[in-house]
Amino acid sequence: MSKEKGTIYLAYGSNLNLRQMAYRCPTAKVLGSAKLTGYRLLFRGGNGGAVATIEKQKGESVPVMLWRIMPNDEKVLDRYEGYPHLYRKETVKVRFKGQWVPAMVYIMNEGRPLGAPGRYYYEVIRQGYIDAGFDISFLNKAVRDSISAAEKSEV
Repeated sequence: MSKEKGTIYLAYGSNLNLRQMAYRCPTAKVLGSAKLTGYRLLFRGGNGGAVATIEKQKGESVPVMLWRIMPNDEKVLDRYEGYPHLYRKETVKVRFKGQWVPAMVYIMNEGRPLGAPGRYYYEVIRQGYIDAGFDISFLNKAVRDSISAAEKSEV
């Protein structure tokens, strides 16, 4: 896999949405779906405006899509993701087609409260789950867990 040019990028939120990625990153190519183990999906940024992130969590996993992106795609994604202020870049290992591959991923910086995503943003991710063939109940659980944790922290 590393013989090809570009970077393997791991998407778990709005960048699962094929239409959005085709518009934003026209040279990006879908490699396929995988499961990132040892992480969970959450929404941070306050109620009604929270956005997706992943956080380390033993025993959990997140459905993801792997893309091959070119340098210009990465520049566009950096702007979209608010890098380096809102999100940082990390390299994670993910099992894909029988082997472990390194993939670049955007993970939200610490310090933002848990909460609910806005309706439009949720729908963009929901369509991404449909595009990827993922179970939407996983996304809905992440939303519920984020809202529940946010309510508990307000007490």
